[in-house]
Amino acid sequence: MQKTQILVVAVVLAGVSLVVSDEDLKPLDFYKYSLQWGPSACLYPPPGKKCEGRPEVRFTIHGLWPQYNKDTPVPPYCDDLTCTNTKPTSANEVVEMLKKSTSQKELLISDWPNLYARQARKEEDNLEFWKYEWKQHGMCSDYPNKPSDYFSVPLKLLKRFENLKQDLGFERRSKVGDILKNLQRKDYKRPQIVCNSKNQLLEIRFCYKEKKPFDCPNWVGSKTCNTPTADIFLPDGAGWTDAVNYNFSHDGGNYIKLV
Repeated sequence: MQKTQILVVAVVLAGVSLVVSDEDLKPLDFYKYSLQWGPSACLYPPPGKKCEGRPEVRFTIHGLWPQYNKDTPVPPYCDDLTCTNTKPTSANEVVEMLKKSTSQKELLISDWPNLYARQARKEEDNLEFWKYEWKQHGMCSDYPNKPSDYFSVPLKLLKRFENLKQDLGFERRSKVGDILKNLQRKDYKRPQIVCNSKNQLLEIRFCYKEKKPFDCPNWVGSKTCNTPTADIFLPDGAGWTDAVNYNFSHDGGNYIKLV
């Protein structure tokens, strides 16, 4: 009985290490390129998170996320070995690579930052964030064994969105439909809109297929801002939110005061 159990375990472990055949491979359909708005993220951070400084008033990268058909997120590699037939670079190897690549690391800290990184552990917290993004999305991307490319592509892509804040065209009482129309007039493809609980724009996600932008299958990405007539705000941006002052306490907590 014991020999049988050992044999079964050995077979399972051997199966895990095998590279997926082309027949079993699940083809990726497209990518979501997610940009985050720091002021919204810091005003209402996730439980247990906080910003220890005033965020930059610009869009930074949150991630590049592969999707299957029908807008289905690709699970992490550890949960779906059929996402690639190439052995991915391990997450720990990626961390070591980024530690040694000073130039790429500096670009990532600037344009793909962990908004909730502690100032005393800024590099460590950022490395953990990029490690997480690699484990969750990079290992099952088109760059499973080319982590440098996986991180470089979004960094280069960000240059195309230098005028995004202005192109959104926020006004005093903007509606979601207004913002989508403004982007359409500027020749953007339809993005996915994500707001926080206060209808503040938190993320905007653009969709790419074969390296070309296209209309995202579903523009609704959150429980708020989910209809064209819903209000939408851009903290510390245009409209009434220009009247928001950000104040940060010494322990890293933050609050807002209307003036």
